[in-house]
Amino acid sequence: MKKLIYIFSLVAITFSGCTKGDLVESTEYTKISAGDPAYSYIRFINLTPASPVINFNLNDVRVSGNASTNGKEAGYTYLGVFPGLGGTFIPAKVGVNAITAKIVSSAIADANLEVFNTSINTAAGKYYTLYTTGTYNITNKKVESSLLMEEVKPALDTSKVFIRVVNLYNGGPNIDFVQKTTSQKIVSNLAYGTASAFVEIPMPGQSNLYNINQNTTGATLIATTAITLIKGQAYTFIIRGVNGSIATPIGVNYYATFY
Repeated sequence: MKKLIYIFSLVAITFSGCTKGDLVESTEYTKISAGDPAYSYIRFINLTPASPVINFNLNDVRVSGNASTNGKEAGYTYLGVFPGLGGTFIPAKVGVNAITAKIVSSAIADANLEVFNTSINTAAGKYYTLYTTGTYNITNKKVESSLLMEEVKPALDTSKVFIRVVNLYNGGPNIDFVQKTTSQKIVSNLAYGTASAFVEIPMPGQSNLYNINQNTTGATLIATTAITLIKGQAYTFIIRGVNGSIATPIGVNYYATFY
């Protein structure tokens, strides 16, 4: 039986040689090169406040899992990213894919309960991120919404830094992403549930301090601390939280999407 190895698409894999007495598996595997058009590629991010700890399933096969310290199943809660290494995705078949998420088997309450279910249509050789969104419905025990976003890779250059912004600030206004030092709007009037294209940031060697401002008034909703952005990479900034919430206020997370 031929099996597909769910490998990170941008990570090289080396197989060590066998020695006498090693168990040798006879199953035939398929090694996938980055961007192989026979597949699509996907990443999962849990952006659902109050979400239980979950793992994701792709076409009824569990594909995610977090590091465990006790030998029990570990997964991803709010702000969890799988695969966790920047610039990495897992392969999926081209066309319609069923995505579900279940509470981890090690949970005290509702272990193995399916809390998310959707289907997505993916194209050959293209990259996607699936965000769970909204807020967790504790009555129905469901993650009720999601956002599938195609990742269009910019032309990377070792002298440039690219960023794009995703607005998942639930109940919040349209936002501007502003370079604090120059007051230049890098992304403008971004509505909830949408993402900007990748844009080149000006003067990438400068101090990377940004304000997330309300588009209509210019009032600053949150400001970033100094962050390190490496030339030759493309980053996603996620504006997240629930407007008016003390438990999950507005915040900013970022990660390398391509490098």
